[in-house]
Amino acid sequence: MRVSKALFLAVPFALMAFLSGSYLVRWLGVIIAGVILIVVLFGFEIQSEYIPRRKRNLISGKSDLERLTSVVKRAKKGKMAREIIAEEIREIYALLSDEYTRFDLKSNPNEALRLLHSEGDFYENLKKALEIVEADLNEDRRSA
Repeated sequence: MRVSKALFLAVPFALMAFLSGSYLVRWLGVIIAGVILIVVLFGFEIQSEYIPRRKRNLISGKSDLERLTSVVKRAKKGKMAREIIAEEIREIYALLSDEYTRFDLKSNPNEALRLLHSEGDFYENLKKALEIVEADLNEDRRSA
């Protein structure tokens, strides 16, 4: 209903701009109506809401698990979410060993990343890729 209130405010100035006889009054009406409409349109696009400080602490954000779950759900159809998951796997391997870097894994992916990008059901490919990552993690823990 925010738009209708703003339009309700801008209509008298727009009518004044078209119906008044004085040149100065018309331009003032146009400028005021334009400013009101600009504020409304940008406010509608941005949709920024003021949250008082006492309520900011009450709003709890998503946990890491909830964020990861939503990324995995979106990865079923979206390429960007798949790339986020692949980047996380690259980061695991880059932190895991000295022989892998993110750039090397992007240009020459290992078995888990190739399996993740292969055709077929994404969830099954992700499950198999995570099993490979887990096996690699367990292998490195045994050798350390």
